[in-house]
Amino acid sequence: MTMTDKQLNVQSEQTVFNGFFKVKLLNFSHSLYRGGITSNLKREIFCRGPAVVVLLYDTSLRQVVLVEQCRAGAIQNAMTSGNINQAWLLEPVAGMIDIGETPIQAAIRETKEETGLDVFDLEYISQFYPSPGACDEILHLFAGQVDSSAVDSYAGIAEEGEDIRIVTLSFSSAKQKLLAGDFNVATTYMALQWLFNQKLNS
Repeated sequence: MTMTDKQLNVQSEQTVFNGFFKVKLLNFSHSLYRGGITSNLKREIFCRGPAVVVLLYDTSLRQVVLVEQCRAGAIQNAMTSGNINQAWLLEPVAGMIDIGETPIQAAIRETKEETGLDVFDLEYISQFYPSPGACDEILHLFAGQVDSSAVDSYAGIAEEGEDIRIVTLSFSSAKQKLLAGDFNVATTYMALQWLFNQKLNS
């Protein structure tokens, strides 16, 4: 089967939960590599939509700027492990793209909301699905320069339940943590790998 031979048939799509996020039940079938069509498949899809991730760095002071906050998706593992500190994750700026907003506009807005900083020389890196087996979210990854000397200790929009600690790391410290496997968020790894292996080595 070639790319042009592939077939996809969506029989139905139903919203089964509509809260802070949505969950949809998808009924579909698709062509098989060995020929024929699958039986009807039912999959629940966690609907988040498009979002941006923005790695902030300062080549003058040789620092990266990350944000730390309590993440709902990490709570269960933190409680099970007996270390509640693991619910607070260190990651790049990130947020949902609003309706009518471009990824670049969202990157600039989220940077301001989560750090108070203005970002410049914004550079597009890639877009990708973080968990396509169960989630429709697609992430647009950017990186941009900031003046890390102007950073405050805390930020976030209180009305949205955001409580953010802003963390600056020297390039050497961030790279050491990256190589030691000290980070536990995929976008942190991807963004820093790009910074150290592509941007700063180019």
